[in-house]
Amino acid sequence: MKLVIIANRLPLKISYNEINLMEFTRSEGGLTTGLDSLDMDIEKHWVGWPGADIESEEDQEYVTKHLSKFKFHPVFLSPEQIQNYYEGYSNSTLWPLCHYFYSFVEYENKYWESYKEVNDIFCKAAIPFIEPGDIVWVQDYQLMLLPQMVKNISIGYFHHIPFPSYELFRVLPERAELLNGLLGADLIGFHTHDYMRHFVSAAERVLDLRFKLDQVFLSSRIAFVDAFPMGINYTLYNDAILDPSIQEKAQQLKRNFGFHKLILSVDRLDYSKGILHRLKGFALFLENHPEYKGKVSMAMIIVPSRDTVDRYSDLKTKIDETIGAINGQHSTINWTPVYYFYHSFGFEELMAMYHIADIALVTPLRDGMNLVAKEYVAAKRDTPGVLILSEMAGAAVALPEAIIVNPNDPLEIKNAIVEALEMPEEEQLAKLKFMQQQISKHNVNKWANNFVRELKNVMEKNALLNSEKIDVPTFQKIKAEYSEAQSRLFILDYDGTLAPFRSKPEEAVPTEELLNLLDKLSQNPKNKITISSGRDKKTLEKWFGHLPVTIAAEHGAYFKENGEWTKNTPEELPWDDEIVNILQSFVDKTPRSKMEVKETTLVWHFRNVDGWLASLREQQLVNALITPCTRQNLQIMRGNKIVEIKSPQHTKGHEAKRLLETGTYDFILAMGDDTTDEDTFRELPADAYTIKIGNISEVARFNLRGRYSIFKTTLRLRRKAYGRINFDN
Repeated sequence: MKLVIIANRLPLKISYNEINLMEFTRSEGGLTTGLDSLDMDIEKHWVGWPGADIESEEDQEYVTKHLSKFKFHPVFLSPEQIQNYYEGYSNSTLWPLCHYFYSFVEYENKYWESYKEVNDIFCKAAIPFIEPGDIVWVQDYQLMLLPQMVKNISIGYFHHIPFPSYELFRVLPERAELLNGLLGADLIGFHTHDYMRHFVSAAERVLDLRFKLDQVFLSSRIAFVDAFPMGINYTLYNDAILDPSIQEKAQQLKRNFGFHKLILSVDRLDYSKGILHRLKGFALFLENHPEYKGKVSMAMIIVPSRDTVDRYSDLKTKIDETIGAINGQHSTINWTPVYYFYHSFGFEELMAMYHIADIALVTPLRDGMNLVAKEYVAAKRDTPGVLILSEMAGAAVALPEAIIVNPNDPLEIKNAIVEALEMPEEEQLAKLKFMQQQISKHNVNKWANNFVRELKNVMEKNALLNSEKIDVPTFQKIKAEYSEAQSRLFILDYDGTLAPFRSKPEEAVPTEELLNLLDKLSQNPKNKITISSGRDKKTLEKWFGHLPVTIAAEHGAYFKENGEWTKNTPEELPWDDEIVNILQSFVDKTPRSKMEVKETTLVWHFRNVDGWLASLREQQLVNALITPCTRQNLQIMRGNKIVEIKSPQHTKGHEAKRLLETGTYDFILAMGDDTTDEDTFRELPADAYTIKIGNISEVARFNLRGRYSIFKTTLRLRRKAYGRINFDN
């Protein structure tokens, strides 16, 4: 088994030196550190772009051969692809949208076409060395289409940036393609449950799916969604100050900055980081609290990023101007309010800065996680310090002991700075210790291990689903037992089993092919065919009354046998006006829902209702019905996009029990897709062939992924030369 990591970038960078020779520099980012430190006995491979424009075939061959020693597999992209896929769709369309900067979204069709093309290139680069049993882990928003492209293998996907709300995500013309791409993964991970919730909401509304907690049943498997907050290499940062060279740098920096309070800000140049808002908050602090002038400075480190792009270039200009204005207004001969560094810091220098900073000001307007906050807390070790953290950063969920602020409000940032400066050292140390305990426990190793471990669990669950399908040996056994049996019972659900669901239930009319099949089966005197449905008897009589089959309507409240209908319930209605009025009120306030009144059952249908609203209303309705239904001894049943109210005296299980009491059978086969059909399965003997369509059942012996799998499986197995079942025998 191998772990194949597919990311936009390899964990190294290729560059050309002054004499045009290639240089390979290892990256030590959080992702690289976490995946390198996986404590599982597993071989790791990386697929990604090497970070340089390498056009000649000779150079590409050299790079491929050299990197293969490290199990790195480079993907070579043309300058046009880098521009349109990476700078275009990834960073000019998806990035601003996911960070809630809708007005910054740039959309061009060539961006999208290039994004699809490059995702396919990554797929083709990975497939040659992926083998059955391997685990594929796709990283981040640049490769959202990739999980669906890699077939018949276990795939995980992790989204490292925020996932926006449905209202924002829906503006993308390619929203369905992107969601389907992600749902090609067996496990989809996010930093926080908020992002997870947004993804689920978008998938339900755009693709008309229904999640059951953290999972959704697709045509061939179950996809799971969960939150895995990413951590840092805690020991690396916490022990950094023990290095004598870092201690020396820290002492030197302390002398350089003076012995007044130091606020540290570390960011990549990006509009999502809230740098201007932060500067405005600091300026407001200086204006409103002159007593701190000459006593507090901010060290602002900004790492260059995309500064050749106009929007980023403009942002840098505004930052430069704002810092200039603050320093011009407030600085003195002996004191500089803002120290500005427009370059990256080496690890040792950054650790020294973390250690001496009295306050870390981390206030992005929107951030997937933000590891700077965790790095600062870890690097402080046992010295006082205060973290001011944006509530819009994923890290805020795990670091509630920080001073949490709304990054859009400079006044709140100003107040947080004052609070941090006035916080007693004892309180600072206590809060830091608590946060350090959390960060050390939930480090990057645990993040990576948890994800891979959960992906393996998902693999096992999907393998179990496939192992319980009707394969060749099972089909052979069914065929043999059917042929040998003298008395056979078939119990078949209708909607979702014999017929697909329709947006309008009345349109789910049986096909001629189905009617002919049921007729042929029922003509054999050894066969007893029962259609057991929740539908009303009038509809079932209209559709199947001409066939010599048994019909159970409204979950067995009525059954038809030998041409005669029998009522299985008392004459009076089992509900009163209170319950009808409750259902009607939910119809009135839930667009596209409806109420169906049967003779023994009330049904609220919400198949065509918006996914989020349907989930809300379903729970509200159940809550509203609990008291009156309990008082009247009625049962509330949740079905496939329906809620039913009925008497507990009749269920599909009762009908199955009645059938067993009125006959003796040496072959029984029951099929159904709903929770109500599990009542049937429970009443049947252990050797009966009970088959659940759709969601996995712990009651049924076998599972089929969907109703179309019935026909696909039959056709596939017939091709195996086992012959067809002769219904005439």
